[in-house]
Amino acid sequence: SGWDKVVKVWDLETYKLKYNFVKHEAIVNCVTVSPDGSLCASGGQDGVAMLWDVNEGKHLYSLEAHHSINSLCFSPCMYWLCAATDKNVVVWDLENKVALVELE
Repeated sequence: SGWDKVVKVWDLETYKLKYNFVKHEAIVNCVTVSPDGSLCASGGQDGVAMLWDVNEGKHLYSLEAHHSINSLCFSPCMYWLCAATDKNVVVWDLENKVALVELE
């Protein structure tokens, strides 16, 4: 993640760049990988959390947080994603693509 708005995925066996995930419209602040390693979530100053398929190298969908995202984490036992923004904390149900709760 970084200033160039790109999330880079590296092959740790060959040390070569595997994918560039390009869709953010502002600086990417954070990236996290799901417990099973199949998904990557990125968040940034555009206020959007983006879900990526790490194996296929493609964008799956976006979740609107409405504020700059500073941190993301996947739930270890539920299909949820949590985002800490400048204004609140959002927990999304990834199966239904809806916010379960927004804490201010």
